[in-house]
Amino acid sequence: MPERDLASAPLISAPDRSHRPPEGTTWPVGVYVALVCTAALLLAVTGWRIVGPPPEWSAVAVLTVLGVIGSSMRERDLGPHVGVSVATVILAAALPLTGPAGAVIVGLLSYLGGLRAQRLRTRLFNAGMTGVLGGVGGLVYFFAGGKLPPADELLPLQLLVSVAIPLVLAYVAMTMLNILLIGGMARVTSGAKALDVALRTFRRLGGGYLTHALIAFLFVVLWAPVGIGTFSAVLILGPMFIAQWTLTRDSVERRSHVRTVKTIVAALEEANPYSVGHSARVAELCERIAPRVGIDAEDAEMLHYAALLHDIGLIATTPQMPRVTGPVDVDYLVAITTHPDAGVRMLQGIDFLGGAVPGILHHHERVDGRGYPAGLAGDDIPLFARVIAVADAFDSLTTTRSYRDALDQDRALEALRERVGTHLDGQVVAALGSALEARRWWPTVIEEDVRSVAGDAHDHDDPMVSDLYAEWSPDTEPVL
Repeated sequence: MPERDLASAPLISAPDRSHRPPEGTTWPVGVYVALVCTAALLLAVTGWRIVGPPPEWSAVAVLTVLGVIGSSMRERDLGPHVGVSVATVILAAALPLTGPAGAVIVGLLSYLGGLRAQRLRTRLFNAGMTGVLGGVGGLVYFFAGGKLPPADELLPLQLLVSVAIPLVLAYVAMTMLNILLIGGMARVTSGAKALDVALRTFRRLGGGYLTHALIAFLFVVLWAPVGIGTFSAVLILGPMFIAQWTLTRDSVERRSHVRTVKTIVAALEEANPYSVGHSARVAELCERIAPRVGIDAEDAEMLHYAALLHDIGLIATTPQMPRVTGPVDVDYLVAITTHPDAGVRMLQGIDFLGGAVPGILHHHERVDGRGYPAGLAGDDIPLFARVIAVADAFDSLTTTRSYRDALDQDRALEALRERVGTHLDGQVVAALGSALEARRWWPTVIEEDVRSVAGDAHDHDDPMVSDLYAEWSPDTEPVL
């Protein structure tokens, strides 16, 4: 099933990428993880009392070993920080073979013992979530009339009614609960809408994910009705690896996209020392804003790409840009206005970034229509661009420059609010304020050696530069 890497999970997973949080600011995540782990333990006790202990402890041991193998394998990417693992096959097989209590044990130990490097909080969340899924799935299987364990004298029709149908019902219940738990984690980590994340994850699972349930049913049949027992674990490894290969193959293209974007961003940071980390910070701010302005989780991935690449045109324009050591002049403004178009030209032919182009091209427009490159105003500016504009300005204000200190979060937000209706979109600024209430942002300090390389060059993302352009603009007399 899907996993969430906080900081990766069993059926779904998610990493913690908060911007240098001080001690104590991630307590909602810790509470959520603790609640999930406690629920898993309570389900183990409940399943033991209602259904009884695992019928075969040897099955628990074998399935746990297979679960550790499954959880240690690379999962299919479903989106940023979300993947799906073949450990689901083992968990589903545990329902009829070990009962709800045994399924909780298998789920917990599979992820606690996983060989993949993970933060402790991530490991605990994935283990607790898988235990919850095993407990709920085991109870659904039992109350749906499932045999525990299936007897070897079952006829095909009895096998269908007593194993297959209850197993499918339990699997559906586990899948739904899994995506809801992932949505909950997205809520406490980034403020995203839990249901939106759950629906996005469900859409991305795809029909190939159902092969897990089929393999689990085959495993159960081989173990009990056929009577092979523990040797069925050896027979099931082949189908498990084939299922994993099928799912992972679908994510190869996405990982290629990520590598492409990272390579481009690295080229920008090499050409412009001041930009190191800027694109990643703007992308994180956009990620926080997106759910609060109606950008669903699927579109948020394209916004993420746009935010990472919004300044890519600087690679082409920086060499031609006059070095500013005093007040910003007209030559600088003329040069800097070319970088959005240059960035779009550089990305031509990269088809998967087509949806990011409007955000990249128009992120320096102003809601009063006095920005560049097209002079768009208000809602005519693409939403991606309006979001990037707010994140861009906020990161600039909270980053040290050679000519000024960084502002703290509150002062920077106040500066943005003063620009609503002229430079920035009020809804987006309000969304940023709401996001920062959930998780604070800390100023970025640029090291002295980087500042010495960059000299006194102004930050084109500084709202001051936007105002200077608006005062000048090609349609008015220069006033600088």
